[in-house]
Amino acid sequence: MNRLIHFFLALFVSGFALHGVAEGTDEAPPKYIESATLILSLTNKTGDPVKGYVLATACQTCASQRFEVNDQTKVYLRGELTDFAHLGLKIDWQGSVYYTPDGLPTVIELFLN
Repeated sequence: MNRLIHFFLALFVSGFALHGVAEGTDEAPPKYIESATLILSLTNKTGDPVKGYVLATACQTCASQRFEVNDQTKVYLRGELTDFAHLGLKIDWQGSVYYTPDGLPTVIELFLN
């Protein structure tokens, strides 16, 4: 009986310890800017991964925010998934940015109009 009590006590304490570790590894949820003027600066050479950044300005009096773009970024042009090569040389867009706020803000999805 004494061993059973010690077993349940150890199980109970380890559950709290593991819960604390799991909470410590949670990242902030992704954020988005719903409507912004976007300026793209990208490098998209054949055979190399896409890299660059997006400057997003949500309103005329708002400061621009800079977001990194990488080969994991999904880009949608007028609602359809596309790749950066189809954007051509145009750099100024209207659209939305879905990004990770932790560390260096990185674009997860980019919606262009």
